[in-house]
Amino acid sequence: MLNLRAWLVAPLLVLPLRGQDADALPDPAEVPEVDMITPVPPPEIPFGEPLADEEAMMPKELKLDNFGGGRIEFDQETGVIFHGPGVKITGDNGMEVFADRARVDFKAESVTLTGNVSVYQGNILQRGDEAVYFYERRFLDTRGLRASVDPVLLEAGKFTVEESGGKRSYVGYDAAVTTADMEHPDYWVRAKKTRVYPGDRIVFHDPKLYIGGTPVFWLPYLSQPLDAELGYHFIPGARSTWGPFLLNTYGIMLGGERDPVTGENEDAWLLSKWHFDIRANRGIGAGVDLRDTRQDNPEAISGLSLYYLNDLDPGASRNGVPRGFVNEDRYRVELKHRIRPDFPDDADWRIDANLSWLSDRYFLEDFDPSTYRIDPAPDNTLGIYRRDDRSLLSLFTRLRINDFYRSDTRLPEIAFDQARAPLFGLPVLHEGSTSFGILGEEAPDPTRRLVVDPLMTMTAEDPEARRLIRQLGGYERRLAQNLVALPLNDPKRESIRSQLLDPGYSRFHTYQEVSLPITAGFLTVAPQAGFGYSNYSSVDGPETGFDRTHVHAGVESSLKFSRDYASVSAPDWGVNGLLHVIQPYGMWSWVSTDDFDPWDPSIDRLTPTTRPRPLDPARFTAVDEMQSWNVLRFGARNRLITKRDDRSFEWLFLDTYMEAFIEDPEGSRDFSNLYNDAYWQPLPWLGVEVSTQFPVYSSGSGFSEYATRLHFMPTDSFEFSFGHRWLDGHPILIDSNRFDLETYTRVSENWGVGTRHIMELDDGTLELQQYTLHREAGSWLLGMGLSSRDNRLEKEYGMVFSVTLKDFPSVSLPFELSGE
Repeated sequence: MLNLRAWLVAPLLVLPLRGQDADALPDPAEVPEVDMITPVPPPEIPFGEPLADEEAMMPKELKLDNFGGGRIEFDQETGVIFHGPGVKITGDNGMEVFADRARVDFKAESVTLTGNVSVYQGNILQRGDEAVYFYERRFLDTRGLRASVDPVLLEAGKFTVEESGGKRSYVGYDAAVTTADMEHPDYWVRAKKTRVYPGDRIVFHDPKLYIGGTPVFWLPYLSQPLDAELGYHFIPGARSTWGPFLLNTYGIMLGGERDPVTGENEDAWLLSKWHFDIRANRGIGAGVDLRDTRQDNPEAISGLSLYYLNDLDPGASRNGVPRGFVNEDRYRVELKHRIRPDFPDDADWRIDANLSWLSDRYFLEDFDPSTYRIDPAPDNTLGIYRRDDRSLLSLFTRLRINDFYRSDTRLPEIAFDQARAPLFGLPVLHEGSTSFGILGEEAPDPTRRLVVDPLMTMTAEDPEARRLIRQLGGYERRLAQNLVALPLNDPKRESIRSQLLDPGYSRFHTYQEVSLPITAGFLTVAPQAGFGYSNYSSVDGPETGFDRTHVHAGVESSLKFSRDYASVSAPDWGVNGLLHVIQPYGMWSWVSTDDFDPWDPSIDRLTPTTRPRPLDPARFTAVDEMQSWNVLRFGARNRLITKRDDRSFEWLFLDTYMEAFIEDPEGSRDFSNLYNDAYWQPLPWLGVEVSTQFPVYSSGSGFSEYATRLHFMPTDSFEFSFGHRWLDGHPILIDSNRFDLETYTRVSENWGVGTRHIMELDDGTLELQQYTLHREAGSWLLGMGLSSRDNRLEKEYGMVFSVTLKDFPSVSLPFELSGE
């Protein structure tokens, strides 16, 4: 019998457990360690009714602490009442129960805790208004309590704990789940049955989503993983060419071994994302993405993607340019996969597949504009590669799967590249590359049929010829201009026609280079010498085979000076001492080669750019258009280095340089433009990038360019990014004077507004307007975006919505609003 006098006198009460064998109790040393990846340790107190086959796991004794110092009342009928204002029960297995009040009932052999009840054990938390512990049955009744299993809270009429294969799950009947850790959550997902696998997923049977007390969404079944890439995602919105749309994605894991008890796959490795998209003006599209999660670099090695859409309006154009006939069956098949064979040598082997099969030239523009902007003509390659510390061996083929854009082929090409390294243990360094391939290139069918063939019957004086030439790109336009400048009976016309349509040849190319770096104090000098040879055979068209030799000589040199300003300090600008490093440098490069003839076939050729060309033939990839040159590049790099977080931090960088042409490979210039590349980031919330080039002597390169970008957050509630690019006088690229402004303003604790504008002043076009509204509402982040793009011939409008749970990122509506 209990000593009631001790109960009435002392604020600390010990309740012994009767009829309990000490050997049946768990050893505290055997309590499982907390899993740091899934921070929910196995509980020692079962939820709801105990399992029939589960041993009693209650602690040896409970300690009840009246830590609030409240009144204690003795009840002759039942037992003892602790009126609080604070009561705590502590178990020697780490469990703690807090409440406002506690009533000990000797007849029912129970302790009833009421008022702000919280049950803690490890990272598991249960909350509610009442909990009852039956100390004779060793059972804690948690009905009505909410259980916290990171990152969710559960509330149910009945909880049970089930364990299988070493994994524990929590099952709730007539249960509700939320991430809103507040007295009155603003949303619940309620289901007839809910099973929670901590750190893995939540399975709902007959779930309904309630906002407040109103049901707004229902599914018959939902398995929602806690991984952000898995589960159900949807994106609603509207776009001019799509109409209203709803893009749906459901991600699940496949593969692995099936557990016969739980029915779930263990060690699943294949991520599958299933798409079902509804576009009012374009129809229904469906597809699947399959990715091996064991692969690194998921952006490049994305696996297999399949997508199909029966387009209701395939002729709809975003930019207003008429398309002609486009088949209604629109599809994309993409394979980006990597296999790593395990060969006995120490090298890194890989087999890569990078294939994209598109239904037509407009598919990416219509349905994947973000990819179209950076890669409108996807590559198609298959290859096997061997890499070690000194070299890279490649055997690959490039295929022409899509016939509606210009692409080259390699059927196949083998290459051996050697990194710069000591030669035979000497201080002399060697690097080189050798390759052989069967190369070809084919123009898109529309170019062949509608442009090139008619130009064969025209001259430069023909107005129709000028109209057709304007439809071609830079390289093709240059060839077409050469074509119409020749008389109609000139045999060189056929050579240019072959270049425009389908040049092809076999090419062997090698280039080997040696260098000898010499350092003397603050001076570094590295003379270089190289030799190359190219042989062209099996040339398509009227041209015959030929070969070319390349001889290179050059020298690189640099000086380095520094001065320490340790006493300089400006905390407001992120300066904690300064070290100024200045490095004047120069590079002379001379190449003598059999100059490129405009009538010779070329596939690896120059592309238009505003930047200077590489002066080292080992870095010059336009092998077929290499010309003789004699160039001196000189400049200076300036660095200001400060200390930040006990590390050296580059506070300011400036590289200024230009080139002098003794022999210009691309014209008759004496000097290039003066280039300046600068980067300044004094503070985390302030950064400036500047890149300029302009003539300083004679005509320079004949054009000017200024590109700047400012990132600035002047206050905690406002930040912006401002960019400007001005290009004038380039011989190929179009003049531009473009401004780009992005802002974000946090209007209040719960509201934010974002904007983006792109303005082309050269023709006065506001190319892009984009506005986003963000609202933080309890557990939800809400957003809406509007966009308008002026394609000059036609305007395009878009709208998209965003709903995201702050603590449950996989239950989200990703906010995707692009300028496309």
